[in-house]
Parts: sequence; C-alpha cells; structure tokens
Amino acid sequence: MGKKKPHFVDTLKLHGYIDNYGNVRLNNSPLTELPEPFDVEGFLDIEGSQIERLPDGLTVKGYVNASNTRLTRFPKIDVGGYINLTNSKVAVLPQGFKVNGDLSLSGTPIAALPRRLNVKGNLYLSNTRVKSLPPDLSVGGDLYLRGSPVSTIPETVRVGGRIYR
Repeated sequence: MGKKKPHFVDTLKLHGYIDNYGNVRLNNSPLTELPEPFDVEGFLDIEGSQIERLPDGLTVKGYVNASNTRLTRFPKIDVGGYINLTNSKVAVLPQGFKVNGDLSLSGTPIAALPRRLNVKGNLYLSNTRVKSLPPDLSVGGDLYLRGSPVSTIPETVRVGGRIYR
C-alpha cells in the first residue's frame, strides 16, 4: 500500500510557497506544520520558520535548510542533498541516520551523535555540546570540531577529508 496523498486543504495552505520546480520556500513563515505525507520535488527551505516538527512521511529530493528554526528533533526521512540545522533547537537525531551531502549541526544544543551516523559530505559540529564521537561514525568529507568539547577521536571513526579542531 503506497503513501496516501495529503488533503487538498493541507496543500492549499502551501499555495504561493511552492515554485514551478517543486522547491518549497517557507523562510520566516508563520506556518507551524507541514502536511503528512509530503513529497518535495526540489528543496525545502524553512529557515527562521515557526515549524516545530517535520512529518515522518516527508521526502525531499533536494536539500533541507532548517537553520534558525524551532525544530528539536530531525526524523529519519529521505533527503537527496545536504541538511542545514545551524542554530536550530535540534538536540536529537535518529540512529542510523544517513545524509547524502553535508550535515551542519553548528550552534545546536545537540550533546550526542547517534550510532551509525553516515554523512557523505562534511560534518559541522562547531559550537555544539558533543563531547565524544560514536565509534561507527562515517564522514565522507571534512569534520569540523572547532568550539566543541570533543577531545579524542576513536580509531574506528572514518573521515574521508580533514579534521579541523
């Protein structure tokens, strides 16, 4: 059984926020939620919006920009590109979380990374509360630790690029 389509009223609330390419721009929007399920053909930009949670049935073919939002957790959803959570309230990521581009957690209250976190691009942990890295962390690009209390990196952590402290 496939995903059910959102109600017409739910998609009508987004009228004027979706462009011809399927990009959804909700920057500084007063909307507090998205319909569930919701498929975004392009990118999803909710920077500075009032949205506090993303639906579990969300799919984004492009990137997600959720910087400066009230999000406290990020669900295990399909995102085709990078995920920017800079200065959001995100404190929890799901176990086994996979990011197809960069992941920025800079300036968030997150204190621990989930097991089996796999970031194909760069991972930005600057100015976070993260003290240790999970032993099965995989980063395809660079790892940015400046301003975080991480003091040691387990030998099993895989980083494809450089580590910046």
